[in-house]
Amino acid sequence: MYSSRNQLLTLYEFKSPYDSLVRAVTITVVVGLMILFALISYIAQIEGEGFIVIPLLATVYSSITIVPYLFSPRGFALTTSGILIKRVVKSILIPYSEISNVKRISWTWKGARLGASGGLFGFFGLFHIQGLGKVWMYVTDRSKMIYIEVKQGKKYIISPDAPQAFLEKLKSMLPT
Repeated sequence: MYSSRNQLLTLYEFKSPYDSLVRAVTITVVVGLMILFALISYIAQIEGEGFIVIPLLATVYSSITIVPYLFSPRGFALTTSGILIKRVVKSILIPYSEISNVKRISWTWKGARLGASGGLFGFFGLFHIQGLGKVWMYVTDRSKMIYIEVKQGKKYIISPDAPQAFLEKLKSMLPT
């Protein structure tokens, strides 16, 4: 894991915009929960239980919406040390010296979430993908995915906004 206290020199920055599915899932969940919790709060107020229910709902809403946002991919950077997967909390650094394989890949629905978000603020966390096995995904746009494998066998999938430029710059930085 990378801590913001560590100072890395960023050479190239890449954004992580949402594709239409991530945008739709995120808006639906955030707005849908707001409406549901507002309705429950209103009923609780009428029943005289608002002082218990409203703080509980605020906590549940925060847990469902804010926590995933904090761990979702916010962008990617090529630094002097490696690939930085930027997150609000606990960004991840993949050192160039550990990378054994990088390539573009296409999205597949053939897999399962093992501990991950399946569309709310992106697809991120641990997945099992058919043909790849366990993969750490940090994807916000399924059409722009890059597969990264490190020497110890750990696998990542990321989705920088300009995948071809990212790959070209990354390959030029990898040890030969």
